[in-house]
Amino acid sequence: MATAETLVLGLGNPLRGDDGVGPAIAAWLQKHGAPPGVDVVDDGAAGIDLVSTWAGYRRVFIVDAANMARAPGEWVRFTPDTARLENGESSGMTLHNAGLADALALGATLGLLPEHVVIYGVQPARLDWSPELSAEVQAAVPAVGYALLQDIGGQHGKDSDH
Repeated sequence: MATAETLVLGLGNPLRGDDGVGPAIAAWLQKHGAPPGVDVVDDGAAGIDLVSTWAGYRRVFIVDAANMARAPGEWVRFTPDTARLENGESSGMTLHNAGLADALALGATLGLLPEHVVIYGVQPARLDWSPELSAEVQAAVPAVGYALLQDIGGQHGKDSDH
């Protein structure tokens, strides 16, 4: 059950190169101090169980590697309403892990989706078996971390690219 109003959820496998960007940003937030009332969770891989992970939270910020046909390390802030997460046909914002799309759809269908969901997608350079982020994605970690802190504080407007 939720212990705070806001959840930051870092998704991805840190043993798969840039797929580990979600956990890396979660670790960055934990190191730099998430604001009071914010839980930061490194949840590994996305799946249907995310519905129970975000249960009880009013706001959820999800960070994951996203294949968006952009330069490695570029990141985009978007909501489930502004992007199709299944196959990217309508917007080009394809999260490599379809489990997130499934969890969002199930949460919406069951009325268990948090009131406010924001996704930060970071374009990977590589998704190989490596325990390290590429230089481009590593450079994006603090930028996304600071953007999340601003967003959590309510200082962020609409969707944006970086």
